Amino acid sequence: MLQNVPGALRQLITMTSEKYHLDFVLLDMSPSISATNANILMGSDFFIIPCAPDYFCYMAIESLIKVFPKWCSTYDNLRKAEVFKNAIYKMNDTVPKFLGTIQQRYRPRNGSPVKAFSEWIDDINKIVAEKLVPVLDENGMLIQKRTNYNLINIADFNSLIAQSQMNNTPVFELTQEQVEKTGSVWENMKRNRDDFSVTFETLAKTIIALTN
Repeated sequence: MLQNVPGALRQLITMTSEKYHLDFVLLDMSPSISATNANILMGSDFFIIPCAPDYFCYMAIESLIKVFPKWCSTYDNLRKAEVFKNAIYKMNDTVPKFLGTIQQRYRPRNGSPVKAFSEWIDDINKIVAEKLVPVLDENGMLIQKRTNYNLINIADFNSLIAQSQMNNTPVFELTQEQVEKTGSVWENMKRNRDDFSVTFETLAKTIIALTN
């Protein structure tokens, strides 16, 4: 039965999607280079790399430049193995395609990242475009060539996330009664709430356009 392990998760997601009529299923992977993550990624159709504007993220991108070719090679060999060809739960017969990065967890000022974060965002965008993308292209993991692979910047929405979790309500549907704030504090939170909604709607439309 071990022959079914590599394709089992994808089969489960496919069956769940069909039952509940889901067009997209997003999997939030742990930040590790593990066999489990390799199986999740290589069983996916597309993937996004979430980034934080700092040195550690930059180093992580450098690691992925080396890791992705190894995962592609490993799973290409698995697909060719007779034992996996005869599995009930089939492996994905194509490699996942890179949609882009998301820059998040930064402090904004006047609608843009402050200088320290902005510089790291530029550096990460550069290494993605100049070093990661060519490697992905060589391994068939690039959905399309373009000049900018950063899908969107998502600022730190601070207490809105906590309020969302506490009220079991999406950030963009939080009400004044739920956040229990008044005056300028509420007006600022309301503005951030509406910005949050616009940001994620823009991201959703971009993903739909790319995957279509």
